This record gives sequence, C-alpha cells and structure tokens, in this order.
Amino acid sequence: MDLPLLVVIVLVTAAVLAAGVTFTLRGFKATPARANGAEEDGGHQADAPHAASSRHDQATTELLRSFFDGRECAICKQPIPPVNRTGLKPGLLNPSTHEAHSWDEIPNVNLSSALQTQLPICSGCLVAESFRQRFPDLVVDRDRSLRNAPSH
Repeated sequence: MDLPLLVVIVLVTAAVLAAGVTFTLRGFKATPARANGAEEDGGHQADAPHAASSRHDQATTELLRSFFDGRECAICKQPIPPVNRTGLKPGLLNPSTHEAHSWDEIPNVNLSSALQTQLPICSGCLVAESFRQRFPDLVVDRDRSLRNAPSH
C-alpha cells in the first residue's frame, strides 16, 4: 500500500514543478513581446504611464553608442564602459543647470545640439545625479578630503 501512495506523491510533485517551470518560462517569453509591441504600435503605447521612456531608432542608438565610446565620465572621471543592449546606460549632464538626462530621455530632435553642449556621464553617476535631482533633501554632500585623513 505504501508504494502506490509514494508513486502518487512523486507524480503530483513532478506535475506541480512542471507547471511552475512552464508558467515561469511563459512569463519570460511574454516580457520582450510586450516591450516590442509598444515599438511596433508606432509608439502609441509609450504614452501610457507604465511604459518606458521614448526609445530611439537603430541609427540614433548607434550614434549614441559611438558618442559614449571611449569617453570618460564628467563627474567621476572613470571611462564609460561600452553600451550594451541590456543594463544601465550612460546619460548626459547639462553643465549650466546640472540636470542629468538618461539615455532614453535624450530627444531625437535635439540630439546633435545636446551631444555638443552636454557632458557624458556614466550610469552610476547618472543614477546618483537623478536621485539628487528628485530627492535633494535626502542627499548629504561630504568633503572627500576627510576620507584620506588619518584616523585616530
């Protein structure tokens, strides 16, 4: 009697695991389809509040990649890593207003003037500057010279 019960438990467990894996894989496959659907619709879904910022066409993306290639960050002075398809992307810093603009916020219309007048910043500094802009009351600037001071 114990053997059939054990077989039933193993089969039910296997079915539950298979269903979980199937639903997980369906979710991963649906995510890029939804993102591509917004672009294929002519950008009509980009106006939705949950949609990402405007995306650039292939030519604009290549122009931005070549602009950031080999540059150093205007804030941390570190080389900006190559731009990949996924992951964080660099941005631009307006030197007069200190406003940071992410990769997706750079308008196609003003692209050439923006690249001439604004400074490149790495993704880490972009995140920090964006946080500084949105929550200025939560940011504390510390004197960096204190880091190198001998401890007591």
